[in-house]
Amino acid sequence: MKTSLLWRQRLLLSTLLLSAALLPAWAAPTAETARLGMYMKIARDLNRSDVRASLEVWNEELVRKFQVPSTVRFYSDVDVLRHDFDTGQINLVIADAMTFVRHFKAEELASGFTAKLPTSASLLLLGRPGGGISQLAGKTIARLEDDDVSSTYLETLCLQRTGKECAAVPVTFVAVPNNHQAVSRLLFKQVDFALVNQHGYETAIELNPQLRKAGELVEKMSFENQFFGFFNSKVSPEFQRFALRSIENMHLEPRGRQMLDVFKTERVARAEPIMLKPFYQLEREYRDLRTEARRKERKP
Repeated sequence: MKTSLLWRQRLLLSTLLLSAALLPAWAAPTAETARLGMYMKIARDLNRSDVRASLEVWNEELVRKFQVPSTVRFYSDVDVLRHDFDTGQINLVIADAMTFVRHFKAEELASGFTAKLPTSASLLLLGRPGGGISQLAGKTIARLEDDDVSSTYLETLCLQRTGKECAAVPVTFVAVPNNHQAVSRLLFKQVDFALVNQHGYETAIELNPQLRKAGELVEKMSFENQFFGFFNSKVSPEFQRFALRSIENMHLEPRGRQMLDVFKTERVARAEPIMLKPFYQLEREYRDLRTEARRKERKP
């Protein structure tokens, strides 16, 4: 797979509001401006010039056809993004779930959008048939590279099961670019476990049914998605509804369906900050367990 569904989903988040061009224009209900800030980390393995171009086209369409005053900025430094959010230079952020969790409070965020997947994006830890996870020491785990949810979940698992961080257990991680490779390594017994996203796992099985035999479900973290765009809660509800009004109907228009087909996604959906709850809980548990483990290490 040249580009996994996970990465196509990420690019979709940067272009989905192009659907604004599908409906007739009417005047904005307030004098507010949509000031979009995109954290470029979610486009890590994509052509960043294409991502910028997509968002700039979206911005032009909002202004020309939808009469929504808007601007767009791109960020590689999350601290700068956070500063601009605080000072009002941006009021809608596109980022991954753990970036929101680690740099934003839930009450600072309001309605937004996400890609609607055929199945959830839950994390599935797969092990060799009959293996289980009673013993972690010396094990190898394939996981998606540069994925904060995956790394935080695995560190939490190590702390829960052993009272130690993964490096001290020790557990070895094998970073792979997509779910297909993670499951393939498990199938060929190159690793002991594979941590994958449910939708990516099911896509991999569709391409190669033999992968279903790679392993059994050992642990699971349930959530619907992990990439979002959220307004600042200071933006009026009227303007939020106005800017997001075409999202759920994108698939009804020929141009919208064409775009969704490119990214192998059937629908785009509204999203609310409550969808971040599993990630806030994960981060809190991870920090509490890590603090306790380090406290015990310091004891004489």
